[in-house]
Amino acid sequence: MLLDALEAGDWTEMGSIPRASNDTRLLVLDHGGQAIKAVYKPISGERPLIDFPSGTLALREVAAYRLSAALDLGVVPPTVLRDDLPAGRGSLQAYVEASDGDEVVTLSTVNAIPVDHTPIFALRTEDDRDLVLSHAVDEGLRAVAFFDLLANNADRKAGHVISGCCLPSTAVADIGVYGIDNGLTFHPEEKLRTVLWGFSRTSFRAEEIDALEEAAAMDEALRAQLSDCLSADELRALQDRANRLLAAEFFPEAPADRTVIPWPPI
Repeated sequence: MLLDALEAGDWTEMGSIPRASNDTRLLVLDHGGQAIKAVYKPISGERPLIDFPSGTLALREVAAYRLSAALDLGVVPPTVLRDDLPAGRGSLQAYVEASDGDEVVTLSTVNAIPVDHTPIFALRTEDDRDLVLSHAVDEGLRAVAFFDLLANNADRKAGHVISGCCLPSTAVADIGVYGIDNGLTFHPEEKLRTVLWGFSRTSFRAEEIDALEEAAAMDEALRAQLSDCLSADELRALQDRANRLLAAEFFPEAPADRTVIPWPPI
């Protein structure tokens, strides 16, 4: 139902989402009498980048969802490409309603780091407070970190990880951990930048190895889902990453020869 609403629901534009790097708008979709919020990112509103081809960020948002769904990871909210939206072609992603529970990524003083979190890095604020960014080591966040390895996410900020749900009135049991803002993904060069380094040196599990093998094999069904969003070079790079991760057998450590934390990290 959610995908049907994204693909065919009648839309009403509610306005721009503040503090976004590119044109990002909130729409409300009417489908089957239910109102569903969605995030719209028109290609026409993308800011040019030096290292990513122009006009491709919305396509990468869609490819990220398709890969997550195809590998049964469930970490990217349902996302489609539509041509009939107010500023033209763009990605449309189900809006994730944040839950009222504990945050999976937190910024706190050293003494206030949650007991189930692992610290990632420390920083000093402009008013000279020393803070630590930490994240949970639970299953939901691990799935996001695993997806980012495979998709080569160059911008996994703390604010891009949300614990919540995509539909109103969802039961607590259905709340998941989602990674949003997946436009800076699938680059052929190694660009992983993330705040989720707490799983480093952890061996891959059987289901993660299965997902890597599926991405490495890149059968016709998966290729067909991704080929209208990604270039041939990007698809080959995705296969190569999957093979390298299979050979390594574990989450890698952060490399020391380049920037590995996005800026700003929050």
